[in-house]
Amino acid sequence: RIMEMRTDGISEEEIAQRQRLLQQDVLRSTELALKEHFVLQKIAEVEKIEINEDDLNEEIERLAEQSDESPRKVRARLEKEDVIDALAAEMIERKSLDLILDTAEYEDQPLTQEDSPAMSSVEAQTVPGEMHDPAVAPPESETPTPAAG
Repeated sequence: RIMEMRTDGISEEEIAQRQRLLQQDVLRSTELALKEHFVLQKIAEVEKIEINEDDLNEEIERLAEQSDESPRKVRARLEKEDVIDALAAEMIERKSLDLILDTAEYEDQPLTQEDSPAMSSVEAQTVPGEMHDPAVAPPESETPTPAAG
């Protein structure tokens, strides 16, 4: 990635700046994910939200259906990878979130650019060509011309 930026003529200073921004974004998103995890975990504890073996079996069946495998094979893989407890914790978090959404009173509001300044800076932080939409034709200067012959 850094080599691509160097090849594209981006200065070392700009590359370092982009790396710092990326690190800050990763730290911010990790912090938010951890906060969300602990809040949902606390809600589950207070509200006594639990899952039982039937819930777990239903989830495994759902995963099996998505991956076109047998539930038995999915369970074996999850046990081998030692992630059954993580799956159960994720299910509890989802139940906590469902409880919040079912009981909360909220009103949808349109998102404005002032509400989310990060939206306006995404393109400014990208490598040229990185946000290219293949469905959109390139500018004329980039359009190959057919060879005369």
